[in-house]
Amino acid sequence: MKLTILGNGGLYPTPGVACSGYLISHEGTNVLVDCGSGVLARLMEVLPLEALDAVILSHMHFDHMSDLLPMTYALAFSKRKEALPLIAPLEPAMIRQGFDERSFAMQEPTEMTIGSLRMSFHPGRHPIPSNLISVRSEDARLVYTGDTNTDPALAAFCQDADLLLADAGLLEPEWTEEKPHLSAWKCGELARDAGVKRLLLTHISPFAAPQDVLDEARMYFPDAELAALGGQYDL
Repeated sequence: MKLTILGNGGLYPTPGVACSGYLISHEGTNVLVDCGSGVLARLMEVLPLEALDAVILSHMHFDHMSDLLPMTYALAFSKRKEALPLIAPLEPAMIRQGFDERSFAMQEPTEMTIGSLRMSFHPGRHPIPSNLISVRSEDARLVYTGDTNTDPALAAFCQDADLLLADAGLLEPEWTEEKPHLSAWKCGELARDAGVKRLLLTHISPFAAPQDVLDEARMYFPDAELAALGGQYDL
């Protein structure tokens, strides 16, 4: 399984940085997880749209899905003959209803198999419905937290993952239980408690220094890494 980081920023794109977007590839199966601002162009640099098997949205905040809107036009001019499967939460309904049915075949997030990959979901804690996403091949497992705050069940869902891609949207001094994101500190704790092999920090705030994010997570998980824009990670 290969993970390609197409976007690692939070809230809005900054110069040279795209918001959340992650391409997961395995044995000819290609799944895009989230498609925030700036992701579409980076996706098309590495994969033609007709080779994409599905898009999964952790949730429908704009920094995780807004590039699906211009993707509607790109799909119309691609060689793709069928609507692209789009797996997304049912709410907010107003946003979900805005997707062109000729371009996207909407599905609910339930346990499913897409090509050579098996997907499962667990609710996160966020102002709108959001899911953690587990992606499993025959010999590796990746878990993406999407946007979430702490929850007692998170460590069990992430348990023993080969790679945890985690929402480090806050630094600890600004984190509270009421905030919509984990802190880098909490990401390190989660990785440690779940016994994961590798931790990648993503959804980095434009107001945070990346080194501060990394240093904070490493207090609990010394081998934590920042998800590098354009980086490819083999599991």
